Amino acid sequence: MAPEKEDRRVRRTKERLRQALTQLLLEKDIHDITVRELTDLADVNRGTFYTHYKDIYDLLEQTENALFSELEGLLDSYPQQEVMEHTSALLLDVFRFIGRNRNLCRVFLDRQSVDRFSQRLNGLIYRKCLHEWQGLTLPGLGSSRYALEFVVGGTVGLVRSWALGGFVEPPEEMAALSDRLILSGIRG
Repeated sequence: MAPEKEDRRVRRTKERLRQALTQLLLEKDIHDITVRELTDLADVNRGTFYTHYKDIYDLLEQTENALFSELEGLLDSYPQQEVMEHTSALLLDVFRFIGRNRNLCRVFLDRQSVDRFSQRLNGLIYRKCLHEWQGLTLPGLGSSRYALEFVVGGTVGLVRSWALGGFVEPPEEMAALSDRLILSGIRG
């Protein structure tokens, strides 16, 4: 069997397991989910599950890591100058990303993992703004760490509220709202 086909099958299997885990986490706490229940829902053999993961917590951690890796790649695609001149484009891409991954983000922003996930999300965005987009200045405030903390905390809070509210508004509307709030908040 060609490695490419095997890789594709593995990717599909892992995706089914991630989707099943997400579905179960929308209904119950991770402590109440069994491997049997997960694999039955994903229509995957238990042995196959253990080929890829130590346990459900390992699957959860790998899923979170993959989500952050994809988000970091999205943020990396914006050079400093573009972020400074077109914040709204970055915000739109972030809200679209959250929208595409709505169930998974809702799981991570809700219940059991909210503190860890939110801190990790805050940290990722803060690091991008402070270190990789060095020199990023906010109109009227320069490069104040307090202003940056306000922008990051407010945006992550808005994402969390949107997720827990059921993603009613389209990503474009949320990105525009975030942009307006950031601009009005820092211009005072």
